[in-house]
Amino acid sequence: MHHVEYENSYIVLLKEEEILNPFAVLKETFQEFSTATQIQNELYEIMTLAVRKNYWMTYESPLILYKKYKKLIRLIEAGWLIEKIRPDLDLLKKLSKPYKEIQVNTSKDSNQRQYDSLTNAYQTLISVYNSEPLFLLKNDLYNLLFEGLMPTAVHYTYEFEGYMARAVEQINELIISLHNIYNYEKDKILSDLDIEILSKERDEFIKRDTVYNYNGGYYDLYSYSIKEDVINAVAISKEILFTKNFWKFHGNPGNILHYYHDFLFILDCYSTHYKYILRKGIDINTKWKYPKEKREELFSKGYKWIKRPWKYLHNQFQKKSIYEWREFLELCLEDVLSNQQIGYRVDFDHNEMLDFIVALLFLQEISDYEPEI
Repeated sequence: MHHVEYENSYIVLLKEEEILNPFAVLKETFQEFSTATQIQNELYEIMTLAVRKNYWMTYESPLILYKKYKKLIRLIEAGWLIEKIRPDLDLLKKLSKPYKEIQVNTSKDSNQRQYDSLTNAYQTLISVYNSEPLFLLKNDLYNLLFEGLMPTAVHYTYEFEGYMARAVEQINELIISLHNIYNYEKDKILSDLDIEILSKERDEFIKRDTVYNYNGGYYDLYSYSIKEDVINAVAISKEILFTKNFWKFHGNPGNILHYYHDFLFILDCYSTHYKYILRKGIDINTKWKYPKEKREELFSKGYKWIKRPWKYLHNQFQKKSIYEWREFLELCLEDVLSNQQIGYRVDFDHNEMLDFIVALLFLQEISDYEPEI
């Protein structure tokens, strides 16, 4: 994801109630299966995309793969939370190797002892999240999906490196471990200390103004994408929503992921900007002033709100919260990837979402004329 700053780990896809009980995510993922094999297979399906050109075309739609990816990300995030509250002290003492048994100049694996399956599962849980930050695990998985969907919106050559195989191996080990932990923990009740720790993570999630930590603001929107291509992606989305089996006759759905990340970025940026305007006590009815030589060109775009853009932002975020807009954007993305022609009612909602994105793109275009805050 090209606008994301990969330095910190945080929750993205879990709901508040799932952060307070990450074992519920394990239940949702594993309850139908006696082993972890099905989820492991879905991981290797994502990996196969990245090494077998156009393999995504063997699926009914790109949405099937996107949902598998999201399921895995949710599982990885739940595991990250569980590692904060497990294992308990007795098991930690069991996992702790006495000082006199430590061997030097040996491989990492030689310093790990073998236990029963549950203890080994917790050992793997600790090992994975302490050797690879959460944000790297999620980024590696996203890159596999993104490259497997054959994007042409990026200008670099992707090669499946050895470290990616290691990342897949770690996630695979994590899946097996979380399945074992689920079977052990599924009838247990969270302790007061568990709830206290998870509540802090929930509070951090609530405090976030944006989905991701971004490496810039709306002025940096076109650092990774061509302006005309971003705008055109909106029109292409509307065309796809009116077409059945679009992806049976068209390629490169990775471009959709790329441009929808741009859409989310501009949405989050202007939500944050709007909150800043409110905090500063700025009059949202303030008129913007434009150079005489630009007025005719800008006003010809047909935006009735062009005299008072802050008022427009206010109205949009009063009509729907940023959380609702994000949800609408995600639903739109899924429908665009679904290979299904969308009905009028749903399509009306998507048009509203996409028209808002177009308006924000225009707002970014005229940002040089924004009054000083």
